[in-house]
Amino acid sequence: MIVNTTHFGPLDLTDRTVVTFSSGIPGFKEYKSYTVVEVEDSPFLYLQSVELGELVFVAVSPFDFFPDYEFDLTDAVIHELEIKEQSDVIVYNIVTVRGALEEATVNLAAPIIINKRTLQAVQFILQDNRYNIRQRLFPGDTNEKPSDRS
Repeated sequence: MIVNTTHFGPLDLTDRTVVTFSSGIPGFKEYKSYTVVEVEDSPFLYLQSVELGELVFVAVSPFDFFPDYEFDLTDAVIHELEIKEQSDVIVYNIVTVRGALEEATVNLAAPIIINKRTLQAVQFILQDNRYNIRQRLFPGDTNEKPSDRS
């Protein structure tokens, strides 16, 4: 299937490259199908909507920036995504860039969880306050922790 995108031009996708959010992503619930577009030699990637070529999210693996990042999935998410083993799980977080890349923030409070085996996904909203929705991706203060409020 060919998907015309604003940022990448036409993308030729197969069913094995389309990730499905059965409930959509909060704020974009009507768009349920996405593909991950990796950027060579970069920790950044794009979560590109298959249904709307203009809709794309910048994302990162949180572990590249915050090695101590951790949380527990609920039984409901494990069941919904049909997760059998921890190795099935891919975690991404959405990045917001307003202006300079050095000022980018990442939403650590609502990770994207993908079962790489089934290609089912959900944006999982954490129920505690350990992580910030606007955590600086490149902290100016080297002592700043992911739970610090910016």
